[in-house]
Amino acid sequence: MRLFILGATGRTGKELTDLALKKGHSVTAFVRSPQKLAATGAGLRAVEGSPADVERMAEAMQGHDAVFSALGPKPREVFTSLSKRSWTMEKFAANTIVAMEQAKVRKLVLFSSAGLFPGQTIVARFLSVLGRHHMTDLRQMEKTVLESPLEWTIVRPVWLGPGGDERYRAKVGALPPEAKKLSFRALAKCMLETVEGDLYRRQIVGLGK
Repeated sequence: MRLFILGATGRTGKELTDLALKKGHSVTAFVRSPQKLAATGAGLRAVEGSPADVERMAEAMQGHDAVFSALGPKPREVFTSLSKRSWTMEKFAANTIVAMEQAKVRKLVLFSSAGLFPGQTIVARFLSVLGRHHMTDLRQMEKTVLESPLEWTIVRPVWLGPGGDERYRAKVGALPPEAKKLSFRALAKCMLETVEGDLYRRQIVGLGK
């Protein structure tokens, strides 16, 4: 398949790009700084650009089977008020949807946060309060995606960390029971397998180890 990845230089995006290439897919990495790409190979095409540039995104998306968004804030930006940001996840999602419609690409997979599920643990609720600006942004992003005509999948993972462990458990509409912290690579694997298996069409999926 021909896959288009936004955020390929980030922690999840790097893993997603690596896994996709190892599975034999053709990957277009749409990134601000192509020199920061960790992956290499004949199946990789790097396109320099920003999610703020809808026309450039749409041009680069032509002919792809699916779009992945691995975009996310830097850790320190999680606690920054939306009014003080030059961008928001909701705006990037809206731009991505417009670009996909122009390029006639239907499948979108992106991730959000398990913190948006109701009834979380005390610790999870505390972290959600600390990062309330980011959670508000993610909630608005999801609303924009849900209202689009695309074949979308939203993955809501628990707390993420480094490591090569690819194990994960997924559940539609909720977190799996006793979901534990999982790796960025496991999140990337779930996102890739969602497209490969044509899974979770227009569904929100909880993810944990």
